Amino acid sequence: MNKLYKTTQSMFLAWVILLAFGSSAHAQEPQWKLSLEKGVEWTKYTPNKILLVGSSDWGLHGVDANTGKLLWSNEDLYNSAKSLKGPDGKKLGYTADLIQVLEDPNDAKISDFALVKYTDNVMVKNFVVINIRTGDVVINPKMAGMPVVKVIGPEVATFNYDGSGYIQELKGILLTASFVDMYQAGKPYTQITKFIDLESGKVAWESDQFSSIFLPIVTSDNHLLFIGEKTSAKIDAKTGKPFWTFEVADKKNNFEAFDANIRLTEGYFYQKKGNQGVVSAVELGSGKVLWEKPLSTKDAPMLKAENFGVIVSDEKNFTLMEAESGNTKWTAKKLSGIVVDLGRDRGIAVGEKGKYLTVLDKNSGAEKWSQKIKGIQIDQMTGAGIMYQDEEGSIGLIDFDGNLKWGNKDMIKGPGVLRAKSALDSEVFYADGKVFHVNLVTGEKKEIIGKVDFNEKETPDNLEYTGANFILSSSQNMLGFDENGRVQFQQHWASPKISLAGRIALRTMQVAMVAMAAANAYAEGASTGMMGYQSMASRQYGIQREFFEDMSGAFGQAANQRFKASKSRGVYNFILTDVGEGVGLVKVDKVSGKEVGKIVLNDKEPVYDSDPENGMIFYKPSKKEVFGYTF
Repeated sequence: MNKLYKTTQSMFLAWVILLAFGSSAHAQEPQWKLSLEKGVEWTKYTPNKILLVGSSDWGLHGVDANTGKLLWSNEDLYNSAKSLKGPDGKKLGYTADLIQVLEDPNDAKISDFALVKYTDNVMVKNFVVINIRTGDVVINPKMAGMPVVKVIGPEVATFNYDGSGYIQELKGILLTASFVDMYQAGKPYTQITKFIDLESGKVAWESDQFSSIFLPIVTSDNHLLFIGEKTSAKIDAKTGKPFWTFEVADKKNNFEAFDANIRLTEGYFYQKKGNQGVVSAVELGSGKVLWEKPLSTKDAPMLKAENFGVIVSDEKNFTLMEAESGNTKWTAKKLSGIVVDLGRDRGIAVGEKGKYLTVLDKNSGAEKWSQKIKGIQIDQMTGAGIMYQDEEGSIGLIDFDGNLKWGNKDMIKGPGVLRAKSALDSEVFYADGKVFHVNLVTGEKKEIIGKVDFNEKETPDNLEYTGANFILSSSQNMLGFDENGRVQFQQHWASPKISLAGRIALRTMQVAMVAMAAANAYAEGASTGMMGYQSMASRQYGIQREFFEDMSGAFGQAANQRFKASKSRGVYNFILTDVGEGVGLVKVDKVSGKEVGKIVLNDKEPVYDSDPENGMIFYKPSKKEVFGYTF
């Protein structure tokens, strides 16, 4: 959760505001009704059929979604969130973004737990794991015995915010902290790490030898790689014992930059040592220091690790250090931006200031080719080249020799491009009234639907893959088709009989996560975490590249498994229309396009949440009530 003011993609929340008088028809009776003394601020349906309800007193409530029974209430969980402020300095409202329901495609029990985590990066931060069936707090830093300090305001248990969280592969919670202990003689630098079993909330192991400033990396042998300010280590995930540690040379300094190659075989660290900076290469399996080289720079450089070496970029130079020796192989002109290895002998791509995409020769650093395109951003790696976006949001493809495979007038025209993936080697796009299928191995782009016409002059605003077909939809229209563009159905449901000027409709956004993989994950490549370490999202470039280079290999299989885990489970759309007895919702099966139910909701402001699997509606008829409908 990076920005609390943004609605998360995992929320299937719809707000429909109708500025007109409701019909005189009687609304349908709900299956259950829930009334809270305080106002209902939001609802969030979870995979294990628990409806979370946030109330105006900053309380959190768990409701059985099938029966409406109030299971628990917790009025203290979010108290400190009252002080949260956004980038504009204004207080943030209470939204469902403050809570992340955990999910595991192979273990449904994991969704019995949720992570409450938020911070304003100044004074306010919180970290709590709760059981959303019982409302019990499973663990928080204070319960885990993390050091409690009081400087200004309330007592706060110390923990590294970015380094603490849920580790899915190990089904555990990590709490880690590093700080100067002002209460001890000599004010020593202190590190504490605790690993907690998710289900029991018990501390499985703890250590005072290491910590991490971002969430530890799970290695291929299912252990943990910790990168701390002063100590980095590979840790036995079962016992907490270090296999090895790598310490800063001077305790008054910190590691200032780090990166590891995609297979986590070598890691590269930058630190100040004496009067100069030093880059060290460490074998991450054994902790052996392979080489160490001085680096003259005023500021901490950006390190980008590849299998053939590490690229070091500072305020003056763009240098490649060889993987085997650390010797400088070449230094190029000053470049800036995301660095991407294109694989084989294709070169190294560097996106420069949203103007150029430049590719350098790996062996010499010489420029192989460059394309000048306004607003250019690398979108994703394909088997045929580099997919990119321009300043208008249009999508193009450059082959590995620098030629525009489809660009200029042949691009997929933006803005407003929609996209969905049914597999890692293909993608479907909607743009400018047309639907395209792209083979990501060959780069072949084929128009499969020549013209999309929606009634009421609506423009499609959602494209998703259901697992059986593709659905292109808007507020009142749905179009179902297969990968070849064969239309299976096209349906329209008329808007309620009120003026368009008096209607604002934000419909249920059941967006398939796979449709966003290429659109967002790759675009986030330019973002870096602490110490310049690039986030896992940025490393998708390398994952995508290696997938296409070895689609049948184990690495490709692992990538495909991650892809499958993110499929959408929504099978229904809910559309506001006149249902004969008044304004209401029709439930539409996405695969067949057929109506399978309807309810009457005569309300000027019907606000509802939905169960995307079973088609239940959670409707808010008033400020203090939630009704549950099955239809």
